[in-house]
Amino acid sequence: MANKWLTSTLLATAVAAGSYYLGKDENREKLSHNYNRLKSKMKKETKEDYDPYYAEKLGHSDPQDIGDNSMVDEGAVFSVNYYNENLKK
Repeated sequence: MANKWLTSTLLATAVAAGSYYLGKDENREKLSHNYNRLKSKMKKETKEDYDPYYAEKLGHSDPQDIGDNSMVDEGAVFSVNYYNENLKK
């Protein structure tokens, strides 16, 4: 009898704590995001895992790839311009 009471009390406490934690939208979103990340890691479904292009391309810019080089070159300038334009509005 005491075992049954202890089990039901622990279960009710766990349900109450879970309901309280998941009552906030940000906690539900965080939990969902972490669950999806863990699931994709376990299945090896991240972009880096199934696309060899990323493993080859990362950190090794091809001098003949004009589009990639100009994107990297303009990267910092783009963010500064974007910030300045939105600041003026």
